Amino acid sequence: MTKFAIATHGNFAQGLRSTLELFVPNEEVAFLSAYVEEEPPIDDQLEAFFASLGDDESAIVFTDLFGGSVNQKVLLASEGKQVQIIAGFNLPVILEVVLNKENLTTENLTHYLETSKHAMQLVTPIVEDTVSEEDFFA
Repeated sequence: MTKFAIATHGNFAQGLRSTLELFVPNEEVAFLSAYVEEEPPIDDQLEAFFASLGDDESAIVFTDLFGGSVNQKVLLASEGKQVQIIAGFNLPVILEVVLNKENLTTENLTHYLETSKHAMQLVTPIVEDTVSEEDFFA
């Protein structure tokens, strides 16, 4: 079995909790917030998460910034565990991974990362010259 955690600076992980619960309401994901007064220190949160892994379990941990302090702490805390870390995630890659939890090979994870990159698009509104204020306020 694979367990999931999202570890971020500040309350970013908690915001993702709200969003993920809309898409995958019954999925167990640990949301770990670093440097938040109301939360235990991130080192303690990580220790508890990795201690919860059974001998036959693995984990995928999403971190917000590659090379950031949270990412580095996850690397240190995960030593000796079956863990893959996805740094610099976006919502589409989290959904893709969590919804495909039965098939999480390295090849598939790499594919999910590649496809999630294409989910980010610059969207430029098209402004029609034929629309005027009178169309809305007449």
